[in-house]
Amino acid sequence: MDFRAEGTKNELGVRGYGVRGMRVYDFGWVMADRGWGAPGQSAMRLQMHATDPDLLESRLGLPQSKGCIRIPASLNVFLDHYGLLDFDYEQAVDDGRHPWVLSPGRSVSPWAGKYLIVIDSMSKTRPTWARWQRPSYGGGLPPATEATTLSDAC
Repeated sequence: MDFRAEGTKNELGVRGYGVRGMRVYDFGWVMADRGWGAPGQSAMRLQMHATDPDLLESRLGLPQSKGCIRIPASLNVFLDHYGLLDFDYEQAVDDGRHPWVLSPGRSVSPWAGKYLIVIDSMSKTRPTWARWQRPSYGGGLPPATEATTLSDAC
């Protein structure tokens, strides 16, 4: 279940989930490579949330999280207001339930989804498992090779 930030500061004076009321999207437990400490995989709680607008928002895009997807407050408000990841919650509303996490003033998109796709934009090459099959109509990206860079493919 998603929840909302309380806006409280930790022992370092940082509001890790952002200001009070920001939506925290909880995607559950996943196995993933650690970006800190000893190399290897760990079970991590995958969350997407805003961060402290005064201390940390300017550092977004840098690998400084222990597994969460940190986003600007403006994107958090946009996703929340339009319910872009709220398909399951909207189904609950249609069934007569009213999840407390939904914003009362929302304007739900007719294209609300329930999946988040994470792309590693730091990668310079396409992995071998991501080989592109050229569509029969002749369009699309060139086939992937070990040396194909993303800039070559675009």
